[in-house]
Amino acid sequence: MSHTSKNSLAYNIDINSQSAAYSESYFDALYNDNSDPWQYQTRWYEKRKRDICLAILPQSQYNDAIELGCGNGVLSALLAQRCLALVSIDGNQRAVQLAKARLAEFPHVKVIQSVIPNELMTLKASTMDDYHLSDDTSTNKPPFDLIVISEILYYLSLNDIDAVIAWTQQNLAIGGTLLCCHWRYAIDGFTMTGETVHQRLNDAFNFANNEKHQIAFNHQSQIIDSDFLLDVWQRSPSSVAMQENLI
Repeated sequence: MSHTSKNSLAYNIDINSQSAAYSESYFDALYNDNSDPWQYQTRWYEKRKRDICLAILPQSQYNDAIELGCGNGVLSALLAQRCLALVSIDGNQRAVQLAKARLAEFPHVKVIQSVIPNELMTLKASTMDDYHLSDDTSTNKPPFDLIVISEILYYLSLNDIDAVIAWTQQNLAIGGTLLCCHWRYAIDGFTMTGETVHQRLNDAFNFANNEKHQIAFNHQSQIIDSDFLLDVWQRSPSSVAMQENLI
């Protein structure tokens, strides 16, 4: 998923009253007779952002990854080349159809239609075969060593955002990576922006890191672009240089 045009008028909605319901009609309208509503395939802005996201990942390869808000699967196809197994989720039926077609050549990728965070609550209980997870995954450890959340959280209610954050804390493996990237401008019909979303993420992880029973989410990288925010947390104290014994 991504943003709408920054030149369009945004509605004035109080942040605490943002609808808890998934805006099905909003995304249906975007995908109506349009297979690429945000022009992922043609805009330099989108390609540049994808390249930055991929370049900033602190590991070259991951075992089991999940992408929340995969849209038509353009980023998914690139993530698939960095993972042994990938689960991509989107709430829009047309987007999922497009993503499945794009990812058909990757047998290790599973595309699921579900409204986030609903599906997340049942993923952990699912069998490995259901989601094509690598053999390294077991029921005794968090299932994902890469979680990608791109251009989606500002479409959710505050309660659902908090549910997603709590889910990442429970389901990111030790040594794993969480990447979050969001557009900074206002979006039609929604009050949350990349600024408010990433502040909420930072606050949640800073609070959790102060709890002794929690395994810290270390802030590995941050890019404050004029147009988007990109944050990477690592469930490990090791930087890339440390991982390669340079320090």
